[in-house]
Amino acid sequence: MLLEKVAALLLVVVVMYPHLAMGTCTEKHKEAILEQCKEFIRHGPPHPFPRELHGACCKAARDVPQMNMHCVIKLLTPREEKEYSEDKVVQLKHFCQMRRHHGRN
Repeated sequence: MLLEKVAALLLVVVVMYPHLAMGTCTEKHKEAILEQCKEFIRHGPPHPFPRELHGACCKAARDVPQMNMHCVIKLLTPREEKEYSEDKVVQLKHFCQMRRHHGRN
């Protein structure tokens, strides 16, 4: 009986929150990246990348499951593809990863 309840609960989670179960990004993730990171990811001359790991852009990037920026790119509309650089979106993962500091012994 307990096994059936656990299976039913798991099914509900997978149906209601597929992006959590599959680790994929959502339209909401994409919109957050485009809104919070727009100054960094537009086409054109190189723009400075986010320097603040705790800033809104990096937080939006880290909220994407596994920081999978390729998933975000797949959700871009043709209009968004013209406005935003796919390469710059992908680079957000590198610039926004939390780094561990190794102390000196």
